[in-house]
Amino acid sequence: LFFAIKGDRRDGHQFIATLIEKGVGSFVVSNEFNTRKFKEANFIFVDDTVKALQQLAILHRRKFTIPVIGITGSNGKTIVKEWLYQLLHEDYAIVRSPKSFNSQIGVPLSVWNMNEFHTLAIFEAGISQPGEMEILEQIIQPTIGVLTNIGEAHSSGFDSLEEKEREKKILFRHADIPEALSITDIQKGKWTTITATKDGISFQITIPFNDEASIQNAITCWQVLLHLGYKNETIAKRMQQLTPVNMRLELKKAINHCVLINDSYSADLSSFEIALDFLSLQNSFTRKTVILSDFLESSLPDKILYGRIVESLVKQKVQQVIAIGPRISSALQNNDLLKNITFQSFPSTEKYLEQFLSTQFKEEAILIKGARVFAFEKIVQLLEQKVHQTILEINLNAIVQNVKAYQRYLQPSTKMMAMVKAFAYGSGGAEIAGVLQNENVDYLGVAYVDEGIELRKAGITLPVMVMNADEDSFEALVEYNLEPVLYSFEFLNAFHFYLQQEGLQHFPVHLEIETGMNRLGFPLEEMKELA
Repeated sequence: LFFAIKGDRRDGHQFIATLIEKGVGSFVVSNEFNTRKFKEANFIFVDDTVKALQQLAILHRRKFTIPVIGITGSNGKTIVKEWLYQLLHEDYAIVRSPKSFNSQIGVPLSVWNMNEFHTLAIFEAGISQPGEMEILEQIIQPTIGVLTNIGEAHSSGFDSLEEKEREKKILFRHADIPEALSITDIQKGKWTTITATKDGISFQITIPFNDEASIQNAITCWQVLLHLGYKNETIAKRMQQLTPVNMRLELKKAINHCVLINDSYSADLSSFEIALDFLSLQNSFTRKTVILSDFLESSLPDKILYGRIVESLVKQKVQQVIAIGPRISSALQNNDLLKNITFQSFPSTEKYLEQFLSTQFKEEAILIKGARVFAFEKIVQLLEQKVHQTILEINLNAIVQNVKAYQRYLQPSTKMMAMVKAFAYGSGGAEIAGVLQNENVDYLGVAYVDEGIELRKAGITLPVMVMNADEDSFEALVEYNLEPVLYSFEFLNAFHFYLQQEGLQHFPVHLEIETGMNRLGFPLEEMKELA
């Protein structure tokens, strides 16, 4: 079911035809249009598709009576959510917000993951202006409220911190708020020991962190566990086992012209599905391989857990699966749904390493997803492309943040073009272009037709401008829907003549104006003739 959402820069209705070609059959839409040409699809017309998504999530949430923890605040929401998961997953089957899904769209998508097997839910809620928390409270309906802190982050939409605090507290309208701890002492070293009192009783925990943010987040989690009835002895033991929250997937070049997605830090269903979606975005590789360990961070019964995993693998058309660990090996062995997938299983990482063959991988995208105890970093070391000591690492998160920073300062009507010429300046043209496409960049620019063709073959559908096209490339420009830069009347007339021969009209082009650099381009004195 696809919700066609209208954004500031993109309208989901533009993708309906493409999605139908890819097998999507049902759509929630708000634009009136002729549906007869899409006879094989179902359409539900609503006034506002985002509100429809939210209302559907509200109805879904009402099916469940389990405890629901709602988290809001200026900073630390995602860390607190992930640490609560680490602290509680032994005792609960937990559903939680994927990554930082805490927006007007992210929250309903998070709540939609609730099912009858879960015994606890943990959801984030983030707002950027007054009025937004009302609907998020109705969707989450928390029974326990957690406020991390109120600071200056994300404050531009509020008149004051007081207004921001009032709006965020709307989430807790019908929730219990854990009682405050009184912190009496904090001793920092390599680790940090925190002493607190509650109801006249002194408690102590030690955490493997010493930065201020981690200390605040640990105290917040401490309060929640006490509220849930945990003894401090249990809390103190689990606090020592907290691990850093890895907020990004690592994409690395691998052996035999492969690419490696390293997510060997945790193994749970929600993060697995996110990683699998990221794997599916590597369109420049037709073959996909997944290496998995036992999923130790889930309280779901193995039959249900690994059944969901198999369904996801089949849905994403993974070609090869390597299962490591006794539970996942047993669950996936002889599964009929995997009959068209190359499957191997090993009882341990050590056994797999003994039989490792580098020739098993060639020109494919590889996802490694495993619990920390399986030490998948040993497999990562074998798969990583061995290079000399000078290494260039591309932080895709930084690129995304840079794009969003520019988008915040631009009017919605102002389009953004990203230059990915010279294969994104040597950093991987298709990979970078895929990230930019997901972040709603409007255009891509390349130097030569060959670069544009590679982007198209990698599944990039954005408009692509070619700066240095020539007459020999006209056929390829049209075949791959690439837009040339016209810089002279000779080139313009030649391309126009070619389009006439092919019976094509309204083909998009770009005009280059010579403004003083004395390079290519129409001089200013030719503007009247050009017009």
